[in-house]
Parts: sequence; structure tokens; C-alpha cells
Amino acid sequence: MGELYYYVWEFVTSVTIIILVAAYIIHDRLKLRYEKLTDDAEKSAKLEQLSMKTRLILGVLAFFGGIAWIIYMETHTLYISPELEGFHNLVPAIVMSVIGLIVFGGGFQKYLKAGKSD
Repeated sequence: MGELYYYVWEFVTSVTIIILVAAYIIHDRLKLRYEKLTDDAEKSAKLEQLSMKTRLILGVLAFFGGIAWIIYMETHTLYISPELEGFHNLVPAIVMSVIGLIVFGGGFQKYLKAGKSD
């Protein structure tokens, strides 16, 4: 069981790092492209949309990733002994989901604000 626990942690952290690095690279490339625009109003609007969409997407991914992690932890036995199982095993997944909701909430707030200004 200890081996499976190690591989699950390795998988979750690896996928998380890959997603965050890819998101950073995509965000950075798009930001550089938008900063080259000459029209300040268009540049500002594009950068605001990029920020909003990035928050929405990363928030949703973090939230559902945390939920999937919780479901997996509840449906599989990963630990060496039953004494090591407990609520504390779910805390990282819960924190990830809460962070996802906070980030999504910030993006959704920007979305609502952008909708009112149009």
C-alpha cells in the first residue's frame, strides 16, 4: 500500500506542476503579444480578459482536481496501516479545492465587472 501512496502523490504533484507551468507559459506569451498592441484601450481590454480567463480556468481546474482527489482518496485504500488514515489525509485536497474556488471567484468577479462596463 505504501508504494501506491507514493505513486499517487507523485502523479498529483507532477500533473499539478505541468499544468501550472503550461498555464504560465501560455499566459506569458499571450501577455507579451497583447502588450505589443498600439491601441491602449484594446491592449487594456485584452489584458483584462486574459487575466479573467486565466483565473476562471485555473480556478475550475484546481476545484475539480481537489474534488477528484477527495473522491479518489475515499474510494481507494492507500495507506500502510488503517491507523494512518483519517481526515488529515483529505486536507491538501480540500485546501486545493478552496483555493480553486477563491481563484475562480476572483475571475468571475472580473467577468461580472467587465459585463457591466460593456
